[in-house]
Amino acid sequence: MFRDRPSAHERLSAALGDISERIAELEQRVVNRVHPHPSVAERARSAIRQSFGANNTSSWPDFMGGWAAPSVNDARRTIEGARGRLPDLRGALTSLGHRLPDARLPRSQSFKRGMEAQRGLDIVRDRPMTTLLVAGGALALVGAAILVTKKVAEHTEEPDFDTVRRDGDIEIRDYDAMIVAETVKSGYHEKARRAGFETLAAYIFGQGRSGKKISMTAPVLQQLSENEGRTKGWAIRFVMPKKFTLATLPAPTTDDVNLREMPAKRVVSIRFNGNFSASLASKKLMSLYNYVADENLKQKGDPEYAFYNAPWTPGFLKRNEILIEIER
Repeated sequence: MFRDRPSAHERLSAALGDISERIAELEQRVVNRVHPHPSVAERARSAIRQSFGANNTSSWPDFMGGWAAPSVNDARRTIEGARGRLPDLRGALTSLGHRLPDARLPRSQSFKRGMEAQRGLDIVRDRPMTTLLVAGGALALVGAAILVTKKVAEHTEEPDFDTVRRDGDIEIRDYDAMIVAETVKSGYHEKARRAGFETLAAYIFGQGRSGKKISMTAPVLQQLSENEGRTKGWAIRFVMPKKFTLATLPAPTTDDVNLREMPAKRVVSIRFNGNFSASLASKKLMSLYNYVADENLKQKGDPEYAFYNAPWTPGFLKRNEILIEIER
């Protein structure tokens, strides 16, 4: 007798099912009146139906179509059948992602960027092996760049100096006299440095002159150049290897390159890593100026910028410095 009477669980499931059906009907009526186009939910249902086929949805458990709570047996059958349906479900979701626009994004450039990002995520999800290979290749390139940077630094000559004082990234140094090859270029900071580098590289590598090549040293130096109190541009300098003197260096074949001896000097320097930019340099230069003022140091001349690495060096490995000459 009690078996024929529906249980509380079954009555609750039936009631929730009726409520869900009525809500769906009301939702459809409102949508049809306010906005005749299909809703996002309806488009989702339609896309899934098209992917699975209209007749296949009848085999789904009833509780997946509404709000009715599942019975234990329904849940067990659903779990057992889910394994076989995972490939079909992946295909349905992929198809759905291509058919439906993202309602959260405006139809603008940001929408395009969002869709491009989503496609990238889809590739990562759908092709994990390809993603791993690409990531592995990128890591290998970074590792090779680090190795090459380290080897180049080990074999690149730098000017000698004695450290007088060190306060974090700031140092006071005494440099020996050095010989530099110098060229003056106009334009903004980076453009002048690039043009000056090309001119000085042509000199040390022997283009258009006799004699042997000269080894590259570090750093490349850059400083405002003045003549009779007026700025001429940027002076770009390569430090010559210590084995050379003015008499033994090959004579430049162009007036654009000059050889000069820089006297010994004391400088205060600040060191920082990363890709050089005007904003980053301004912050570091301000820190250096504050240090000079706080320590009552007397500045001589304009700041000098020092670049220690080749352009292909990863940004986090690039070493940059700003030097200000001070009185001893």
